[in-house]
Amino acid sequence: MVAPLKFFNPGFVSSTARRGGLAVRLAVWGVALGLAAAPADTVWQPVTNYSISFPGDHPDAAPAINSFDNFTHFGTDFGWMGPGQARLESKAGAIRTKSNGEWTGAWHSLSGLAVETQRLFDPTDVIGLGGPPEVRAGVVAVTVDARGQGELRVELSDPGKMVKWSQTMILQPGERTRHRFELSAADLGPVKFFNWVAEPGSSVEVSAIGFDVAKPAISDEEWLMRVSLGKLRRCHDPEGGLTRDRAHLPAGTFDSISSSGMHALASAAGAAEGWLDREMVAGEIRRSTRALLGMNKAAGFLPHFTRRDATGNPVVHPGTEYSTVDTAIALISLRLAGDILGLDDVQDAISALISDLDFDLASTADGWISHGFATDGTTPLASQWRDWGGETALVLMLEAMVAGREPRGKMNPGGQVFRGVQFISEIQSLFYPDFDRETPDLPTGTVWPAARRDLLERQSRYVVKYWPDSPAAQAGIFGLSGGEGGMPGDGYEAYGVDTPGIRWLHPHAMLMSLALSGGSRYSEGVRHMIQAGLVTPQGLPENVEIGLSKHNPMQGSLNAGFEAIAAYHGLRRAGNDVIDESSRRDPLLRTGVRRFYAD
Repeated sequence: MVAPLKFFNPGFVSSTARRGGLAVRLAVWGVALGLAAAPADTVWQPVTNYSISFPGDHPDAAPAINSFDNFTHFGTDFGWMGPGQARLESKAGAIRTKSNGEWTGAWHSLSGLAVETQRLFDPTDVIGLGGPPEVRAGVVAVTVDARGQGELRVELSDPGKMVKWSQTMILQPGERTRHRFELSAADLGPVKFFNWVAEPGSSVEVSAIGFDVAKPAISDEEWLMRVSLGKLRRCHDPEGGLTRDRAHLPAGTFDSISSSGMHALASAAGAAEGWLDREMVAGEIRRSTRALLGMNKAAGFLPHFTRRDATGNPVVHPGTEYSTVDTAIALISLRLAGDILGLDDVQDAISALISDLDFDLASTADGWISHGFATDGTTPLASQWRDWGGETALVLMLEAMVAGREPRGKMNPGGQVFRGVQFISEIQSLFYPDFDRETPDLPTGTVWPAARRDLLERQSRYVVKYWPDSPAAQAGIFGLSGGEGGMPGDGYEAYGVDTPGIRWLHPHAMLMSLALSGGSRYSEGVRHMIQAGLVTPQGLPENVEIGLSKHNPMQGSLNAGFEAIAAYHGLRRAGNDVIDESSRRDPLLRTGVRRFYAD
């Protein structure tokens, strides 16, 4: 029997964190202690923290701003402005201006890219889901962390750079403070840019800018679900129907097929909750389905990533593959989304796409299914789905759904996922409640809940084992999984509990494991994440270092999809879970799950 999971909640976070998490928020987001505090019922939401989001601050940073590695906490772009840009320099986590020269400063888009002038930021709705005022998170103040000497002006402006609100600070030498300016979000109206301007003769240092945001009076579980759904939807292109791999990239340059499916499913659940307009979401789901129907495939399988060609159609992104598991995630997600909203046309289209899959071309003679096909669409990838875990299970269930096919796919037994990577043990349960059964599965004889609980226990103890005195261990934060391996630009990694001494944690792993297999411990885990400052109106960070002083704010759609769907299950774990209900009643998905459970 697995011992009860223990969380660590030290005195240094207890009283302050329960009043709003200020002490830990200051540590997590890299803001020096001693800055002015936000009121207890607000959350500080950075627009950007310059120790993270500009080039030159870490050894491997690009020499200039580039759209892949440099971005704001809002999943948007930023840049310099004014004739005095030669005054600007970046060093040690701040932007500094020399005193000599003309005015200069920085602009930061607050919704989409700067060139997307139709995308505006509603300061009454930082999450971005809309709805009545009582569930919105609205801006109550602008914050600027700055010091120096001279005049520093902050502005909120429209797409034409017309200023709608501004304040000027007179900085005095030796002072370091958070400057806080209250405002009425309703009176301000939609805006596009957050700018700061250093006037001629001013020598200033700006380390972070952001907003104090009023948190609505809702449960912690609903708060996490809403901010996770908002993060995922921020990555989506509703016109093209596909979901960006990263929110700060232009639509059509690097889109994710699996994320597009999970966006449809999470949004359908949001519409079922009454948080999103059903007709709007139905239209988005249909456009996503049409996009998948129209793109080139390899033996029926979809690309992992796409970009638009010269005609505007999505095609496989150069250097990437046609993926069996991403096809499974996308098609299962869309099938569920169509069922939740009663979209028979989507159901039929997904059924047709599944029937067209040629698993003979994707499998070896002895039944091992390939990860997919190379960019040419014909060469099978050498890697195969052999490892025990949820990714292999999704592919095996997809094969079983192909009409008229006798499935032959196999999976190794053992109940141990690759490297102990957390998401691999839980991904199947985003879509299928069946893997909660306390009975052995048919292909491997594994009792999935027992294997999942074992990995959860190992995950929860990892940080305490290797870094017992770290702030993460003290705050009860854990999670080793797949995602960006460090600061922006460090690249994707997949580490788990079988790899010693990993310092970077992925909050989506903690969320998935507790929501899907942690039972009653989920609420406690959510509370720990909130107290540690990880749950902001723009969603969870991509990762956080064990010292809780560094993080990567990238808004990536894959982990956002994991977070949003897992948080939905966590919110509805006591019942009325529309995803699980749809999974249980959909005959095609039932055909798939019978590969694992006879009933």
